[in-house]
Amino acid sequence: MTSKINRRNFMVTAGAISLLAAAAPAALAAENVKVGVVLPLTGISATIGNQTMNGAKAAADQINEKGGVAALGGAKLELVFADSQSKPDIGASEVERLIQREGVVTVLGAYNSGVTFPASEVAERYKTPWIVTGAVKDEITERNFKYVFRPANKAIYDAREQLDAIQMLTEEFGTGPKTIGLFYEGTDWGRSHAANVKTLAAERGFTIALDESYPPAQVDFTAQILKIRSTRPDALIVAAYTPDHILFSRQMFENRILIPFGIHTVGGGAEDPAYYEAVPARANEYMFIQEDWRIDSLSNNPDPELVEINERYRKLGKYDLNSFASQGVGAVYLLKDALERAASVDKEAIRAALADTDITSGLALAQGFDRIKFDEQGQNTFAHGVISQTLDGQRLTIWPAESRAPGVKPAWPVPEWSQR
Repeated sequence: MTSKINRRNFMVTAGAISLLAAAAPAALAAENVKVGVVLPLTGISATIGNQTMNGAKAAADQINEKGGVAALGGAKLELVFADSQSKPDIGASEVERLIQREGVVTVLGAYNSGVTFPASEVAERYKTPWIVTGAVKDEITERNFKYVFRPANKAIYDAREQLDAIQMLTEEFGTGPKTIGLFYEGTDWGRSHAANVKTLAAERGFTIALDESYPPAQVDFTAQILKIRSTRPDALIVAAYTPDHILFSRQMFENRILIPFGIHTVGGGAEDPAYYEAVPARANEYMFIQEDWRIDSLSNNPDPELVEINERYRKLGKYDLNSFASQGVGAVYLLKDALERAASVDKEAIRAALADTDITSGLALAQGFDRIKFDEQGQNTFAHGVISQTLDGQRLTIWPAESRAPGVKPAWPVPEWSQR
């Protein structure tokens, strides 16, 4: 009798185990991973914010269609977007809403340094990991924060790259500028960049001939252009968002202001495809652009993964991948890498995984650098950009020299207006 009862109990237990095993995949599958994305979807930086948003969407859709996060049972990434309007107070309040009401486990954003700086403080307070997209203000990763990670350049890197390119061209052609002018928007980004240029310029023996900031969304630059004309800098470094850069370039072109060793713009508006649609081609010919991604990535021996994500991205808008889109792609793939290693949606586990990141391949590197590894402040010390020059209507990499495509020769100094 006893043996029969034991046998029956065993059979029931075995059947239960069999049923549980069949249900295991469903039981182990996590719910969607909610990810907050704060960007300027309206306002002065809207064209840029929407491109970053579409890059993030393309990456998340691709990840989800290819099985989601394997370590979380195939969990899908659910992006929850919020519009900062390029306003610090709105950006900060939206981050609080995403964390407190939407329950996101990580935040990506927010492009504008003036928004990212205070908004990431909110995330730090709530111990929520933040992956920086776009914002370069140095202090974002200089506050001893534990939850803020920036895979791309900070402002000092941008400034150094611009001056390195100027010095390289000076050595290559045997002539170069002695004086530099600064023209920049007066929020955190522009001020941070100008401060770094002034420090580095002094170390390298350049004289600052003009130091001119302006309030964003200015409707006329006539007064500033008169200052540029009167101070006559040999080279001019510009930091401007898209609408301002469009107006500035138009007015410089209308007045035929010659800057002998060129206008050197630090990304921003000059990386935006919308800028090139709005400005006459001659207005930006010979301009130098500090690019936050390798501008020839899709034409010079392209990575098949990049080609695939570009095709997906183009379906969401009218442009090819660019700096802003690649920031969205890279941030989402960086998060995916961290989630796979964390195997958890716990914020502390995600933070620890981000801190231990060491990526040397894949779409987390969509912007074009070769490695992501964060220092103790959350800055990727392997981040870098390139410098391009617009030649015959094409932006072509000219710095570093080893990144130039065969046959590319910079124009230095730039031609007189009468020779263009």
